Amino acid sequence: MLFCAEITDVRIIYNVLRSIAIKDYVILRPMEEGLKATLDEMKCVETSAYIPATMFSMYQINSTSTDIIFKVSMKTLVEILNIFGDDGNPNLKLSYKSPGSPLCIVMNHNEENITIDCEIRTMNVEDYNDISLADECNLNKVVINASIFVELLNRLDNSADELKVSLNPDPPYLTLVTTGIAGESEVNISKSAESITVYQCTKTTSSVYSFSNIRHILKVMGYADKVAISTGESGLLGLQLVISSDEKQMYVEYYVTSQYLTD
Repeated sequence: MLFCAEITDVRIIYNVLRSIAIKDYVILRPMEEGLKATLDEMKCVETSAYIPATMFSMYQINSTSTDIIFKVSMKTLVEILNIFGDDGNPNLKLSYKSPGSPLCIVMNHNEENITIDCEIRTMNVEDYNDISLADECNLNKVVINASIFVELLNRLDNSADELKVSLNPDPPYLTLVTTGIAGESEVNISKSAESITVYQCTKTTSSVYSFSNIRHILKVMGYADKVAISTGESGLLGLQLVISSDEKQMYVEYYVTSQYLTD
């Protein structure tokens, strides 16, 4: 057996995976530190959910093996996780025997004494990029309350095509600007705002992104406590979300390439 795990908090896993389901397939990578689920959108957007091993009641991988990595249908996985709907919070067991084997899922609803046993076909992963995008977003970093950041984005013109994100060592510090048919809308937030817990800016960065790409993350951001906004020289934008459940934490990382840099 290459990988097996059990978890009791299925609902938060389902909510997070459903919220980031922008592609047909998800790459699953069980590692010593936890399970990583990754989706990418034509190399312009990459989303990863990290479920640390500490969130599982049981978590085992065959550490003598090479990297364990495979992909499955995201739609099928999410549907299985929601097979009991909002009725209780069933136990989840995952197992993956060997390359090419199906991902086995057992869902136990203890209150109703119902067990669902499923298998999802797995596929090999080609051209997997294991480069840490976090290393590219090493210039500036802001940590902000997630609900406040969502509120700021919602104040902007949501029909706009572009979002400009600017970070500056001096006022106005963090600036968000949308540009669309209706013109420009802008919000600013000071580094001394109550909602900001970290503001590290060594150099002004200003880049423009597709606003539709940013809107992808709004749904999952509703489950987050904090979001870390980071940028680098290339204009790559990183959004790292911290999601708490029963005093344990899981993480979502979202990276968006810029359309262009601005002065």
